[in-house]
Amino acid sequence: MWEFSERIGLFITLAGFAVLGYLSYQTVNNNRQIIDRIDSVETSLNSLRQSVSNSAIQQFSNSCDDVCIRKLVDEAIASISGITKPQKDQVIERIVEKVQTVSSGPKTQYITLGGGETSSTAWTDIPGAEVTFDVADFGQIKQIFFEVSLFSPSGKVLARLWDKRAGTIVSGSEVSHIAGDAVVKSSPVTIPAAGRTIILQLRSEVGQPIKANTSRLRVDTK
Repeated sequence: MWEFSERIGLFITLAGFAVLGYLSYQTVNNNRQIIDRIDSVETSLNSLRQSVSNSAIQQFSNSCDDVCIRKLVDEAIASISGITKPQKDQVIERIVEKVQTVSSGPKTQYITLGGGETSSTAWTDIPGAEVTFDVADFGQIKQIFFEVSLFSPSGKVLARLWDKRAGTIVSGSEVSHIAGDAVVKSSPVTIPAAGRTIILQLRSEVGQPIKANTSRLRVDTK
């Protein structure tokens, strides 16, 4: 992750030096010429990004959004004198566009539900462990999984998701674990589009106190 951050820093710095070099022998008022100069350095930038692994690109994409990228670029070119704000904004947007192109592709996003405990042998809603969202907001969905960290002293602990709007179990979400701590992942679950309130439910098979430490939905997009 740090290695890729350094590469992104180099990526941004190269663009900054391109602007700086241009400004050393051209006037600063010709925006079109500045953008043309940036075009000429993009071949070098493309070579740099091709040397970065897909996994590293994905890590950076997940941890640094558009605002984060703009901040990094803004800091990288802040010391360049003689560049006007419109020119600076054009440079920033251009580099953000290039980083987004690198980062495009399948992504994984997480929706946190929360945790809680019960000793009930009946399915029980866990207070506060719920979330309302629309899967359509995530774009093209490949698969969704339910992931939960479960604890039981000895007997079986069961967990599932409940669709409050539909009044039904979320298909494919039921999981279980016996004795101790474990992170359990469901088979792919089905959550229809439109606003849904998804609730974590737990059940203790033998009436012992059981617990979900954390739970979340993993959303893989195309």
